[in-house]
Amino acid sequence: MSALDVAAMPARIEAWLGSQGTPARVATYVLIAGGFSRVMAKVVLEWPGGGTETLVMRADPPPELATLASDRSAEHRLLAALSAASTLPVPGVRWFVEDEAWFGSKALFIEYVPSRTLQAHFDAGGDPAHAAERFAELMAAVAATEPSQLGLAAPHDWHAYIDGHLARWRRIETDHVEALPIIRYLVAWLDRNRPRPLPFRLVHGDFQAANVLVADDGTWRLIDWEFSRIGDPREDLGYYNAYSGAVPPNLAALDLDGYLRRFRERTGLSEDDVNPFTFAWFTILSTTTAVEGLHHGCAGMARGERRGANVSFNTILSTVGYTNFLDAIGQLEALR
Repeated sequence: MSALDVAAMPARIEAWLGSQGTPARVATYVLIAGGFSRVMAKVVLEWPGGGTETLVMRADPPPELATLASDRSAEHRLLAALSAASTLPVPGVRWFVEDEAWFGSKALFIEYVPSRTLQAHFDAGGDPAHAAERFAELMAAVAATEPSQLGLAAPHDWHAYIDGHLARWRRIETDHVEALPIIRYLVAWLDRNRPRPLPFRLVHGDFQAANVLVADDGTWRLIDWEFSRIGDPREDLGYYNAYSGAVPPNLAALDLDGYLRRFRERTGLSEDDVNPFTFAWFTILSTTTAVEGLHHGCAGMARGERRGANVSFNTILSTVGYTNFLDAIGQLEALR
Protein backbone atom coordinates (compact mmCIF):
# COMPACT_ATOMS: atom_id res chain seq x y z
CA MET A 1 0.00 0.00 0.00
CA SER A 2 1.30 3.44 -0.95
CA ALA A 3 -0.04 6.77 -2.14
CA LEU A 4 0.95 5.66 -5.66
CA ASP A 5 -1.95 3.17 -5.60
CA VAL A 6 -4.48 5.35 -7.39
CA ALA A 7 -7.20 2.69 -7.33
CA ALA A 8 -6.98 2.07 -3.58
CA MET A 9 -6.38 5.56 -2.20
CA PRO A 10 -9.91 7.04 -2.50
CA ALA A 11 -11.37 4.32 -0.29
CA ARG A 12 -8.48 4.59 2.17
CA ILE A 13 -8.93 8.36 2.46
CA GLU A 14 -12.69 7.96 2.92
CA ALA A 15 -12.08 5.37 5.64
CA TRP A 16 -9.63 7.66 7.45
CA LEU A 17 -12.02 10.61 7.25
CA GLY A 18 -14.78 8.41 8.64
CA SER A 19 -12.55 7.39 11.53
CA GLN A 20 -12.12 11.08 12.35
CA GLY A 21 -15.85 11.74 12.35
CA THR A 22 -15.68 13.80 9.13
CA PRO A 23 -17.10 11.50 6.43
CA ALA A 24 -16.75 12.62 2.84
CA ARG A 25 -16.59 11.13 -0.65
CA VAL A 26 -13.36 11.29 -2.63
CA ALA A 27 -14.51 12.50 -6.03
CA THR A 28 -10.99 12.81 -7.48
CA TYR A 29 -7.60 11.36 -6.64
CA VAL A 30 -5.01 12.27 -9.27
CA LEU A 31 -1.23 12.09 -8.96
CA ILE A 32 0.40 15.41 -9.78
CA ALA A 33 3.90 16.48 -10.68
CA GLY A 34 5.92 18.18 -8.00
CA GLY A 35 9.17 17.22 -6.37
CA PHE A 36 11.44 14.26 -7.04
CA SER A 37 11.19 12.82 -3.55
CA ARG A 38 7.50 12.78 -2.49
CA VAL A 39 4.24 11.41 -3.86
CA MET A 40 1.77 14.23 -4.49
CA ALA A 41 -1.91 13.89 -5.35
CA LYS A 42 -4.78 16.28 -5.93
CA VAL A 43 -7.74 15.20 -3.82
CA VAL A 44 -11.26 16.57 -4.36
CA LEU A 45 -13.65 15.85 -1.48
CA GLU A 46 -17.44 16.02 -1.65
CA TRP A 47 -19.00 16.76 1.73
CA PRO A 48 -22.33 15.15 2.75
CA GLY A 49 -23.99 18.52 3.31
CA GLY A 50 -22.95 19.77 -0.09
CA GLY A 51 -19.88 21.56 -1.36
CA THR A 52 -16.41 20.37 -2.24
CA GLU A 53 -12.90 20.92 -0.95
CA THR A 54 -9.67 20.43 -2.88
CA LEU A 55 -6.48 19.45 -1.09
CA VAL A 56 -3.02 18.16 -1.93
CA MET A 57 -1.99 14.89 -0.31
CA ARG A 58 1.76 14.64 0.31
CA ALA A 59 3.20 11.26 1.26
CA ASP A 60 6.32 9.11 0.85
CA PRO A 61 7.05 6.67 -1.99
CA PRO A 62 7.94 3.05 -1.25
CA PRO A 63 11.54 2.79 0.05
CA GLU A 64 12.86 1.14 -3.11
CA LEU A 65 11.64 4.09 -5.21
CA ALA A 66 12.81 6.82 -2.84
CA THR A 67 15.43 9.30 -4.01
CA LEU A 68 15.78 11.43 -0.88
CA ALA A 69 14.77 10.83 2.73
CA SER A 70 12.86 13.29 4.90
CA ASP A 71 10.34 13.24 7.74
CA ARG A 72 6.69 14.23 7.31
CA SER A 73 6.33 14.75 11.07
CA ALA A 74 9.07 17.40 11.06
CA GLU A 75 7.59 19.00 7.95
CA HIS A 76 4.18 19.15 9.60
CA ARG A 77 5.56 20.72 12.78
CA LEU A 78 7.25 23.47 10.81
CA LEU A 79 4.29 24.16 8.52
CA ALA A 80 2.02 24.39 11.53
CA ALA A 81 4.43 26.83 13.20
CA LEU A 82 4.72 28.92 10.03
CA SER A 83 0.95 29.02 9.63
CA ALA A 84 0.55 30.16 13.23
CA ALA A 85 3.24 32.84 12.86
CA SER A 86 1.74 34.15 9.58
CA THR A 87 5.07 35.71 8.59
CA LEU A 88 5.72 33.72 5.42
CA PRO A 89 3.36 32.81 2.54
CA VAL A 90 2.82 29.05 2.85
CA PRO A 91 -0.16 26.79 2.09
CA GLY A 92 -2.08 25.84 5.19
CA VAL A 93 -2.04 22.30 6.57
CA ARG A 94 -5.52 20.75 6.79
CA TRP A 95 -4.62 17.38 8.33
CA PHE A 96 -1.61 15.30 9.29
CA VAL A 97 -1.88 11.50 9.38
CA GLU A 98 0.93 10.02 11.44
CA ASP A 99 -0.29 6.40 11.41
CA GLU A 100 1.43 4.81 8.39
CA ALA A 101 -1.11 1.96 8.31
CA TRP A 102 -3.63 4.17 6.53
CA PHE A 103 -1.64 5.17 3.45
CA GLY A 104 1.63 3.26 3.63
CA SER A 105 3.45 6.31 5.04
CA LYS A 106 2.77 9.41 7.05
CA ALA A 107 0.78 11.93 5.03
CA LEU A 108 0.00 15.63 4.92
CA PHE A 109 -3.16 17.12 3.48
CA ILE A 110 -2.37 20.68 2.42
CA GLU A 111 -4.37 23.58 1.03
CA TYR A 112 -4.66 23.40 -2.77
CA VAL A 113 -3.65 26.67 -4.47
CA PRO A 114 -4.74 27.14 -8.10
CA SER A 115 -1.40 28.18 -9.55
CA ARG A 116 1.64 27.30 -11.55
CA THR A 117 5.21 27.29 -10.32
CA LEU A 118 7.55 30.21 -10.87
CA GLN A 119 9.76 27.82 -12.86
CA ALA A 120 6.83 26.99 -15.14
CA HIS A 121 6.27 30.74 -15.53
CA PHE A 122 9.86 31.15 -16.74
CA ASP A 123 9.63 28.10 -18.99
CA ALA A 124 6.56 29.68 -20.62
CA GLY A 125 8.51 32.82 -21.44
CA GLY A 126 8.16 34.89 -18.27
CA ASP A 127 10.82 37.55 -17.75
CA PRO A 128 13.23 36.54 -14.94
CA ALA A 129 14.29 40.15 -14.36
CA HIS A 130 10.75 41.08 -13.31
CA ALA A 131 10.74 38.38 -10.63
CA ALA A 132 14.28 38.74 -9.27
CA GLU A 133 13.61 41.38 -6.61
CA ARG A 134 10.49 39.67 -5.32
CA PHE A 135 12.34 36.33 -5.23
CA ALA A 136 15.20 37.89 -3.26
CA GLU A 137 12.71 39.38 -0.81
CA LEU A 138 11.07 36.00 -0.25
CA MET A 139 14.40 34.27 0.31
CA ALA A 140 15.47 37.00 2.70
CA ALA A 141 12.16 36.77 4.59
CA VAL A 142 12.94 33.12 5.33
CA ALA A 143 16.49 33.98 6.43
CA ALA A 144 15.17 36.78 8.67
CA THR A 145 12.98 34.34 10.63
CA GLU A 146 14.50 33.58 14.04
CA PRO A 147 13.98 30.20 15.77
CA SER A 148 12.15 31.86 18.68
CA GLN A 149 9.46 33.13 16.29
CA LEU A 150 8.55 29.53 15.50
CA GLY A 151 9.11 28.03 18.91
CA LEU A 152 11.97 25.92 17.55
CA ALA A 153 15.31 25.14 19.14
CA ALA A 154 18.56 26.28 17.51
CA PRO A 155 21.88 24.41 17.44
CA HIS A 156 24.22 25.37 20.28
CA ASP A 157 27.35 26.29 18.34
CA TRP A 158 27.95 27.46 14.75
CA HIS A 159 31.26 25.64 14.32
CA ALA A 160 29.78 22.41 15.67
CA TYR A 161 26.89 22.83 13.23
CA ILE A 162 29.30 23.25 10.31
CA ASP A 163 31.33 20.29 11.60
CA GLY A 164 28.15 18.24 11.34
CA HIS A 165 27.68 19.25 7.70
CA LEU A 166 31.28 18.39 6.87
CA ALA A 167 31.03 15.05 8.68
CA ARG A 168 28.04 14.16 6.47
CA TRP A 169 30.08 15.06 3.39
CA ARG A 170 32.87 12.78 4.57
CA ARG A 171 30.39 9.93 5.10
CA ILE A 172 29.20 10.33 1.50
CA GLU A 173 32.70 9.38 0.37
CA THR A 174 33.35 6.64 2.92
CA ASP A 175 29.93 4.97 2.46
CA HIS A 176 29.89 5.04 -1.34
CA VAL A 177 30.41 1.97 -3.52
CA GLU A 178 33.55 3.46 -5.06
CA ALA A 179 36.15 6.12 -4.26
CA LEU A 180 35.08 9.76 -4.50
CA PRO A 181 38.27 11.82 -4.23
CA ILE A 182 36.43 14.97 -5.30
CA ILE A 183 34.40 14.79 -2.07
CA ARG A 184 37.58 14.64 0.01
CA TYR A 185 38.90 17.68 -1.84
CA LEU A 186 35.70 19.68 -1.38
CA VAL A 187 35.46 18.94 2.34
CA ALA A 188 39.11 19.81 2.98
CA TRP A 189 38.75 23.11 1.10
CA LEU A 190 35.55 24.08 2.92
CA ASP A 191 37.08 23.27 6.30
CA ARG A 192 40.13 25.45 5.64
CA ASN A 193 38.13 28.43 4.39
CA ARG A 194 35.20 28.85 6.77
CA PRO A 195 33.43 32.23 6.84
CA ARG A 196 32.73 33.88 10.15
CA PRO A 197 29.80 32.55 12.21
CA LEU A 198 26.30 34.05 12.19
CA PRO A 199 23.28 33.67 14.48
CA PHE A 200 20.99 30.83 13.46
CA ARG A 201 17.88 31.49 11.38
CA LEU A 202 15.28 29.50 9.42
CA VAL A 203 16.56 27.67 6.33
CA HIS A 204 14.10 26.38 3.71
CA GLY A 205 16.60 23.82 2.44
CA ASP A 206 15.31 23.54 -1.15
CA PHE A 207 14.82 27.13 -2.23
CA GLN A 208 14.21 27.19 -5.98
CA ALA A 209 11.74 28.60 -8.49
CA ALA A 210 9.93 25.25 -8.76
CA ASN A 211 9.03 25.52 -5.06
CA VAL A 212 7.39 28.93 -5.44
CA LEU A 213 3.74 28.79 -6.47
CA VAL A 214 2.44 31.78 -8.41
CA ALA A 215 -1.26 31.71 -7.56
CA ASP A 216 -3.92 32.70 -10.07
CA ASP A 217 -4.48 35.89 -8.05
CA GLY A 218 -0.78 36.82 -8.35
CA THR A 219 0.22 35.97 -4.77
CA TRP A 220 3.12 33.63 -4.07
CA ARG A 221 3.39 30.57 -1.81
CA LEU A 222 6.61 28.86 -0.76
CA ILE A 223 6.16 25.08 -0.68
CA ASP A 224 8.08 21.81 -0.09
CA TRP A 225 9.54 22.43 3.37
CA GLU A 226 10.75 18.84 3.84
CA PHE A 227 14.44 19.82 4.16
CA SER A 228 13.89 22.90 6.30
CA ARG A 229 15.91 23.41 9.46
CA ILE A 230 17.37 26.00 11.76
CA GLY A 231 20.81 26.81 10.40
CA ASP A 232 22.99 29.46 8.80
CA PRO A 233 20.93 32.16 7.01
CA ARG A 234 23.27 31.99 4.00
CA GLU A 235 22.47 28.36 3.20
CA ASP A 236 19.46 29.07 0.97
CA LEU A 237 21.52 31.61 -0.99
CA GLY A 238 24.14 28.99 -1.75
CA TYR A 239 21.71 26.18 -2.42
CA TYR A 240 19.76 28.27 -4.90
CA ASN A 241 22.95 29.16 -6.74
CA ALA A 242 23.90 25.48 -7.01
CA TYR A 243 20.42 24.39 -8.06
CA SER A 244 19.87 27.07 -10.68
CA GLY A 245 23.19 26.14 -12.28
CA ALA A 246 21.39 22.98 -13.40
CA VAL A 247 17.91 24.50 -13.81
CA PRO A 248 18.14 28.10 -15.05
CA PRO A 249 17.46 30.95 -14.87
CA ASN A 250 19.61 32.04 -11.95
CA LEU A 251 17.86 35.15 -10.67
CA ALA A 252 20.71 36.00 -8.30
CA ALA A 253 23.27 35.97 -11.12
CA LEU A 254 21.34 38.59 -13.11
CA ASP A 255 22.70 41.20 -10.71
CA LEU A 256 24.57 39.48 -7.91
CA ASP A 257 25.61 42.65 -6.09
CA GLY A 258 22.05 43.96 -6.16
CA TYR A 259 20.60 40.60 -5.10
CA LEU A 260 22.97 40.30 -2.14
CA ARG A 261 22.31 43.93 -1.16
CA ARG A 262 18.55 43.31 -1.02
CA PHE A 263 19.17 40.16 1.00
CA ARG A 264 21.33 42.08 3.49
CA GLU A 265 18.80 44.90 3.83
CA ARG A 266 15.94 42.52 4.55
CA THR A 267 17.88 40.30 6.99
CA GLY A 268 19.96 42.96 8.73
CA LEU A 269 23.19 41.14 7.89
CA SER A 270 26.36 43.00 6.97
CA GLU A 271 28.48 42.94 3.82
CA ASP A 272 31.20 41.14 5.78
CA ASP A 273 28.70 38.32 6.30
CA VAL A 274 26.92 38.22 2.92
CA ASN A 275 29.13 38.81 -0.10
CA PRO A 276 30.31 36.97 -3.23
CA PHE A 277 32.79 34.91 -1.17
CA THR A 278 30.22 33.58 1.30
CA PHE A 279 27.73 33.16 -1.56
CA ALA A 280 30.13 30.80 -3.34
CA TRP A 281 31.24 29.02 -0.14
CA PHE A 282 27.66 28.15 0.78
CA THR A 283 26.99 27.09 -2.81
CA ILE A 284 28.97 23.97 -1.91
CA LEU A 285 28.11 23.43 1.76
CA SER A 286 24.34 23.95 1.49
CA THR A 287 23.78 21.01 -0.85
CA THR A 288 24.71 18.39 1.78
CA THR A 289 21.27 16.76 1.91
CA ALA A 290 20.81 16.68 -1.86
CA VAL A 291 24.29 15.30 -2.58
CA GLU A 292 23.90 12.76 0.21
CA GLY A 293 20.58 11.55 -1.20
CA LEU A 294 21.81 11.36 -4.79
CA HIS A 295 24.82 9.27 -3.84
CA HIS A 296 22.81 6.99 -1.57
CA GLY A 297 20.40 6.41 -4.44
CA CYS A 298 23.23 5.65 -6.84
CA ALA A 299 24.87 3.28 -4.37
CA GLY A 300 21.51 1.64 -3.72
CA MET A 301 21.08 0.93 -7.43
CA ALA A 302 24.57 -0.58 -7.57
CA ARG A 303 23.65 -2.88 -4.66
CA GLY A 304 20.26 -3.77 -6.15
CA GLU A 305 18.35 -2.02 -3.35
CA ARG A 306 16.88 0.87 -5.37
CA ARG A 307 15.12 1.13 -8.71
CA GLY A 308 13.05 3.49 -10.79
CA ALA A 309 13.58 6.23 -13.36
CA ASN A 310 13.84 9.00 -10.75
CA VAL A 311 16.71 7.28 -8.95
CA SER A 312 18.68 6.64 -12.12
CA PHE A 313 17.96 10.06 -13.61
CA ASN A 314 19.01 11.91 -10.47
CA THR A 315 22.47 10.31 -10.53
CA ILE A 316 23.25 12.57 -13.50
CA LEU A 317 22.80 15.59 -11.24
CA SER A 318 25.88 14.58 -9.25
CA THR A 319 28.22 15.39 -12.13
CA VAL A 320 26.44 18.70 -12.70
CA GLY A 321 26.95 19.48 -9.03
CA TYR A 322 30.65 18.65 -9.13
CA THR A 323 31.12 21.09 -12.00
CA ASN A 324 29.29 23.84 -10.13
CA PHE A 325 31.27 23.20 -6.94
CA LEU A 326 34.63 23.39 -8.68
CA ASP A 327 33.50 26.56 -10.46
CA ALA A 328 32.53 28.03 -7.08
CA ILE A 329 35.97 27.25 -5.63
CA GLY A 330 37.55 28.90 -8.66
CA GLN A 331 35.46 32.00 -7.99
CA LEU A 332 36.44 31.99 -4.34
CA GLU A 333 40.14 31.68 -5.08
CA ALA A 334 39.86 34.56 -7.54
CA LEU A 335 38.41 36.74 -4.76
CA ARG A 336 41.45 36.32 -2.53
